[in-house]
Parts: sequence; C-alpha cells; structure tokens
Amino acid sequence: MKCDRLTNEIEKMTENCPQTIFIFDEIDQMSSQLLDVILYYIDFHTPTSSQSIDFRKTIFIFLSNIGGSSIIELANKNSLSSIKREDYNILEFQQILSVASSREQGGLQHAALVDRHLVTFFVPFLPLERKHIKNCIRQQLEIILDNDIYEYELSEEKIIDEVLNLIEFKTSSLEYSVSGCKKISQKLDFIFERIRPTLKKTKKQIDDIL
Repeated sequence: MKCDRLTNEIEKMTENCPQTIFIFDEIDQMSSQLLDVILYYIDFHTPTSSQSIDFRKTIFIFLSNIGGSSIIELANKNSLSSIKREDYNILEFQQILSVASSREQGGLQHAALVDRHLVTFFVPFLPLERKHIKNCIRQQLEIILDNDIYEYELSEEKIIDEVLNLIEFKTSSLEYSVSGCKKISQKLDFIFERIRPTLKKTKKQIDDIL
C-alpha cells in the first residue's frame, strides 16, 4: 500500500515537473521495500514505451541522524586540536558519513542506494554548539516578545539561560546540542507559562501592536 502510494506520488509529481525535489526525513527508519521503490527512480536511465516519464532531473534528498556520533567525535577532535569550525576539512566529514551509512544499523545498512554508489553527495551537518543554540533562543524570544501584548520587566539573558538549562548537551571539549534548535519553541513556551504570572508587566501602546 505504502509502496504503491509512493510510486504514484513520485511519478505524478515528476510528470508535472521534471525537476521535482523529493525530501525524505529519517531515512534510516524507512523500510527496505520503500527504499527499493525510490531506487528505481534514482537509477533511471532513459524513458521507454513502458515508462515515458523522465526521472533523470529529479532530485532526491535524504535526511538522517546516521553518522551523528562520528561527526561529533571528529568535530570534538578538531576542537581539541585548536582547529576552527570554519577550517574543518569537509571531506573528512563526508567520508565518515559515507562509511556510517553502510555500517550503522538502520534503513541504509546494506541498502542498494549505498552499495551501488547511487548517492551523489553526502552532506554532513555539523553539530550545533551552545553559542549557536543561544542565538536560536534569542531569535525565538524576540518573536515572542514582539507579538506579546505586554511588556515585561525581565532580563532576556535570564530567560535564555533558563531555556539553555532545559536543553540536552553532549559534554566534550565543546558542548553540542543533542536536538539542535528543534525544541527551543516548546522550551520557551514552558518557561513563559511558568514565569509569566509572576512577572511585572505593562500593556503595550495600541500603536505598537498594530
């Protein structure tokens, strides 16, 4: 059922737009049957009488947590060697991601996508450090305060620190966030629900809200 639906979606959308981009999240959780469906379109050569749709310009992007631990380990090693983040050798990260894709337990282990070298690029996402998470919190906090009908007598830095205390970090030479910036909005909501009743506040001018 799922395989048929995926087949229909890929063919229908590509027929309407040859340069369609498909994004699959948590590919490591995908069943081998669904991966085999996608494989056909990635390994597509030329249209035939039985398949007139051309998939050669179709782009497939796969997102996964595969290789995350290896990426953090290499990033930590670079940090200990005083190598700046912007000076990391990206080829080293691509290599460990490629190896992890074929070895780590998950949807891509022994998958034909990897075994037949059909993945064009491995794009590693470097782990977010505490300073990056702090910037994410600050941006989200500004949105909340801009849209609130009240002005609070509070320290933004204090709110940011309280949210940081709720974020899980892997401890190393640098602290890397386990979940990136994904849960910041929920953490801020939790903090505000807890402290908003105790905060001294004044209503904003109408002109500021409109």
